[in-house]
Amino acid sequence: MKKQSLILWISAVVIVFIISYMNKITSADYPITGTIGIEGEKVSYRFEKIYYGDDDYVFSVRSDLTELSGKYFYKLNNDSLWASRELVKDGFLLTGILPKQKPETKLQYYVELYHNTKAISVPDKKYVQITFFGRIPLVISMLQFIFLYGGLVFAVRTGLESFNNNIKTKKFIVILSIIFLTLIALINPLYLTYKYGFINNYVPSIDRLFSTAELLIFVLWVITAIVLFNKSKLKYISLFTAALTLVIFCFFD
Repeated sequence: MKKQSLILWISAVVIVFIISYMNKITSADYPITGTIGIEGEKVSYRFEKIYYGDDDYVFSVRSDLTELSGKYFYKLNNDSLWASRELVKDGFLLTGILPKQKPETKLQYYVELYHNTKAISVPDKKYVQITFFGRIPLVISMLQFIFLYGGLVFAVRTGLESFNNNIKTKKFIVILSIIFLTLIALINPLYLTYKYGFINNYVPSIDRLFSTAELLIFVLWVITAIVLFNKSKLKYISLFTAALTLVIFCFFD
């Protein structure tokens, strides 16, 4: 029995890891990366779409071409005029700096590289949109990560208990509910307060201090608990709820 339980726990961790990884790399906020060739040499870049911090955002283009130079252009979403600055060359890196912005401010930017008489836009013929957010203290960020992904692992493990004759399903649901309630009531309000820069600025509306995904997941498991505690013969309901939990996480997070 212990071996089977261990296998179910490992399976839960693997499932959450795969789902989270796939959700991240397919997200609209995933950084734009790429490599192009100029005169047989590689030029690599990575442009973020989200930046957490209270200072300037620094990005770099890497190349072995010593004579490569460039400029970067940026503007606020609502502006019509682009500002431009020279990329600073330091060894293999060409570095640009976007000035710090208030949380939730969106900037558009792109790079133009010059080699001999060639001008090459990066990314190719388009710009990147980056959203600035406030700096989140490491402790709060770690707690949010632990409770969110720990809660997801517990949710999947609770669902997989259906294959173990639901021996601990009710116990797992109680623990899972406590995890998500703590996340919703204590951790997320702090996390979102720093993310959106509410501190010392203004008092936000109550809905801005809660995450839709976590609220839906919590309500879903409360309903599941009520059903299971009244009709325990519904063997696979927790498995269905676990699958729905992952769907909510992917589409609402």
